[in-house]
Amino acid sequence: MTAASYGDEPTVGQDAGLPSKKNGRFELENGFERYFFYTKYRIGGKTYSRDGVFLYHFPISELKFPLEAFFFYANLNLTVVERLTIHFNVRKNIQNKAGVMKDSDWFPFPGLKTVYSESDVRLNAVITDADLSVRLFTVSFFSMRLGAGFMHQYLYFWCSNTEQVSLLNPARPYIKLPCKTITYEVQYYISTLQITPVFTVLDRLEIMLAIRFSPYLKARDIDDHIIRAKKSTGDSAGTAFMPFLRLRYLFSNRIFITAKLEYLYLQTKGDQTQSYYLPVYEADYIPGWSARTKIKLKSEQLSVSLGAGYSFEF
Repeated sequence: MTAASYGDEPTVGQDAGLPSKKNGRFELENGFERYFFYTKYRIGGKTYSRDGVFLYHFPISELKFPLEAFFFYANLNLTVVERLTIHFNVRKNIQNKAGVMKDSDWFPFPGLKTVYSESDVRLNAVITDADLSVRLFTVSFFSMRLGAGFMHQYLYFWCSNTEQVSLLNPARPYIKLPCKTITYEVQYYISTLQITPVFTVLDRLEIMLAIRFSPYLKARDIDDHIIRAKKSTGDSAGTAFMPFLRLRYLFSNRIFITAKLEYLYLQTKGDQTQSYYLPVYEADYIPGWSARTKIKLKSEQLSVSLGAGYSFEF
């Protein structure tokens, strides 16, 4: 998720007694953020495999990965001619433990969960975004901004301590594997458009409510079932809705503090290709391409952050 372009309001925190009007501003900000919710994918539907073409129900399988971690973030903002703002943001998780991954199968019967497992999850994540915004107008304490940008999310999960129950294997209805069992990497490439009303109170407090969305995004993901020597790669496209609320208070010494609440909801659909990289039993000991099926990704992300920074005027 991104933060919008900040700090292009010439009225916030300015002293009426300044001898000359400032034409620009450069701001540095950093802080900490807590992420909540998940990213998940489902597969099923029309499937091409070594054995032919099959019309499965959807979904036949779902993997849900948690996003429960603390992040550190840094913001850079450059405002020129009191109207145009360039913004860059980077976020990195500082906590590896992210929760519990849940893996469910509804095969061969729709509506009947035949296999279910839970695994401890660790996370490595880097989220970057950049945008350009312009202040359209200002009327008293109210202004309106319009912007466009791009966000990239890199999320890498690895799972261990897997516990599984299965109705399909009466001989082993329960298994527990303490080793690493699954890795999952997903990257979201998100174009963004936003319109941002801004309210300024007493020339100090700035309240920003962004209406932000992505008309087009790409997702690429790789699932490695290590125990089964099976790798699945997905390529999908979709849309996202990404609003946020941000409060910013500027002190007379140009130091400011911020609080932010952000939400992201995205969905994509596309194809997944499956292959085996070792000669295992379930692949008839023949490695290589196995199947191509339909995939849908969904992610909900909620973050709450607190930060501080300094504003340089020029």
